[in-house]
Amino acid sequence: MKKFFQIVLITTLLSCNNNEKKNITVDNKIKADNIDANDKKLNEIFNADPKALTKDYMTWYTYTYNTIHLSQDFIGLDTDSIPIDKLTFLKKFQSGKQIPIKVRMLEGQPVYKLYDLNSTDESIKSVIEGMAATEIAHLKMEGTALPDFNFTDMNGNRYSKASTKGKLMVVKCWFIHCVACVKEFPELNKLVDDNKDNTNLLFLSLAIDSKEELQKFLKTKEFKYAVVPDAKSYMVDELGILAFPTHLLINGEGKIIKVVNKIDDLIPFLNKEQTKIGS
Repeated sequence: MKKFFQIVLITTLLSCNNNEKKNITVDNKIKADNIDANDKKLNEIFNADPKALTKDYMTWYTYTYNTIHLSQDFIGLDTDSIPIDKLTFLKKFQSGKQIPIKVRMLEGQPVYKLYDLNSTDESIKSVIEGMAATEIAHLKMEGTALPDFNFTDMNGNRYSKASTKGKLMVVKCWFIHCVACVKEFPELNKLVDDNKDNTNLLFLSLAIDSKEELQKFLKTKEFKYAVVPDAKSYMVDELGILAFPTHLLINGEGKIIKVVNKIDDLIPFLNKEQTKIGS
């Protein structure tokens, strides 16, 4: 809001000094234009037709996959445009009777509003229920302690709560035959490279597969995370992970900060946590 009033003030001052345009440099005008453009982007309004978006399954799914990021921070509105908390929003979504539509950005944060689902396509309803259930499970994990662990990676390095205390951990849950898990390797490798000088950040992956299977597979696919084999029991029984890939962000006290299925949804929280540590 403060930025908004600053922009209004700049615009007012410029308009009040039209007779003194020769005193306004080109650089200042460019700066003012950039501020205005950035403000518009941070507070953009979207017009979407719920009926058109649900005309068939693929139209709805493509829109939802690319536009609605329920793992990230957002402002939720019910069907009457009344703000509701994230858990309430997800539970209403889980009913399979409503869908979220992105209606605007507010100071850089997305605003999602629920609309009644007017479609007889049962596949939409089914996917909605599963999607919401996953997000609710992830949300309930946040703030809890990571269960005790004693991992040994492919290179013989050991990890426990004691040895990782004070470190920020990015944990990936995956298996060899998960296409989506392997497809994101280049993006994850880049994330490791971008943070190679940060000794307080640990990238660890838990794999379902055996050490022998992984040794053979990783000869053909480069993956720069530390890889822990035979971790199915920990992922399923201790963490309750049923969807792959799943990414977790763990703070230095061993608390789960964030759980997501797409690494893009985790990165903003990783950056925020690193900023907190550095400040």
